[in-house]
Amino acid sequence: MKKEIIILGDIEMGGGTITDDFISDKTLSKLIKYLSKKKHPIDLILNGDTFDFLKCPYVHNLKKTYPRHITAPISVEKLHLMHNAHAKVFDALTQFIQKKKNTLYFIIGNHDHDLFFKEVQHEIKKILKCRESRDNVKFQLSYRQHKVYTEHGHQYDFFNKINLTYPFITYKKKKILNVPWASFVIIGGFLTMKEEYPFMERISPHPVLFSLHRSLMTKLSWRGIKYFIKSIILYPFRYFFDPTYMFPREVLREAYKRVKEMHWDVDKIVDVFRKKRRSLGNHKIHVLGHTHEQYVEERGKWVILHPDTWRDEYILDRKTKKLYPKTKRYVRITVDDNDVLDWSLVNVTINRRILNFDSVTKNEFKYIQDAAHEEGFRFPLL
Repeated sequence: MKKEIIILGDIEMGGGTITDDFISDKTLSKLIKYLSKKKHPIDLILNGDTFDFLKCPYVHNLKKTYPRHITAPISVEKLHLMHNAHAKVFDALTQFIQKKKNTLYFIIGNHDHDLFFKEVQHEIKKILKCRESRDNVKFQLSYRQHKVYTEHGHQYDFFNKINLTYPFITYKKKKILNVPWASFVIIGGFLTMKEEYPFMERISPHPVLFSLHRSLMTKLSWRGIKYFIKSIILYPFRYFFDPTYMFPREVLREAYKRVKEMHWDVDKIVDVFRKKRRSLGNHKIHVLGHTHEQYVEERGKWVILHPDTWRDEYILDRKTKKLYPKTKRYVRITVDDNDVLDWSLVNVTINRRILNFDSVTKNEFKYIQDAAHEEGFRFPLL
């Protein structure tokens, strides 16, 4: 075998607070250490949203905030929280890159836009004890090798796509992240709600969730309407010189449409990606993330894959009101000596119990901690 390519995404390691939805440290670190022991070269591709900078708070002088003006020092401090909360995963990645035959790719997603900062990249390499003489830790928007193409997928989502021409903007003589409009909405209007309902965001499908939790739907809708109105009437005048409050006309039209329809789901990106596939070159295997769902589309000589998320997430059954923990999985691609590709979706077994939706809604904080306990994870800042 010439090489093995392992792809997984949407891990969303957070800062160990109530907004941190990743608890599978034990399982993921075990997988990475297993890969480290293999004799052939491995490309490990963390396909976007490896880190959840977006929902990770900034803690300064014991005060927790969610700043919208995100500088490199703020992002580095957030990274330190993530490292402290998920040291097992960082340690496993450190072990993986010590083998010079292995290469680790961090693909940039909408939750870890902060990876554009060179200071953040440098700090990650420092934490992973990456040797300067080696170039086996990379930060990219996509991976294109051996007719394999991967990217996170947020660039095909209207509200979450990054301005690649201007990933940074200047405010008060400081370089800050030019995050997507949806990220500013989450920071400005919905992270406090995430703290109040920490478990609900882990549940899908959203239409089923909202049909069984009317009060949540009402509260979410009113908060969306309130933020939308403020964005049109108040913020442009109050924050006239603040570029993070700019409200483009095309965003206005789409936001109005979604608030009216109470559409809170992430865009379906495969249709948009498929239309642009021809411009991506002659790749046989395409792997995306972002939507937190499993997807396989195989046609002729090419295939599009979504391996799903590694966050703690659940599928809600409308009839039984049971919450079924989602299976973790990754894409495994082998490249033989003749450059022939073979792919598979590999399931990772984690023994978890099925939950009752009504019980969870009565005490979300308890079930957040119970789920973490089942997987051997402890929230350091909860």
